[in-house]
Amino acid sequence: MLILARDEVVAALLGLMVELRGFTPRFLGIDETPEDAFASDSFAAVVIDCDHPLWGDRFLTACRGASARPILFSPFRIHTEVKDLANRYGASSFTLPTDTDTFGKLLEA
Repeated sequence: MLILARDEVVAALLGLMVELRGFTPRFLGIDETPEDAFASDSFAAVVIDCDHPLWGDRFLTACRGASARPILFSPFRIHTEVKDLANRYGASSFTLPTDTDTFGKLLEA
């Protein structure tokens, strides 16, 4: 499960939640692009902060080309705002804080 978060603490928290659901978290390396990650690994889903600088059409194209399901999140925006954005792009979404069951269901969908 690839995780792209603007904040390292949020990324670490999501990584722990991914591990609790039996998946292996993966983060981009220094100077690694999502395209690089998709070329070297396969992902069922990618969890990305909707305010991350890499979020956008290019990311979605790479994500879908790799058959990875985008899951948008935000630690700052309200739920309806993130859900509306996700719906526009055909993605799943959640906001923080979230519980492990809700998050797990998104990962396993």
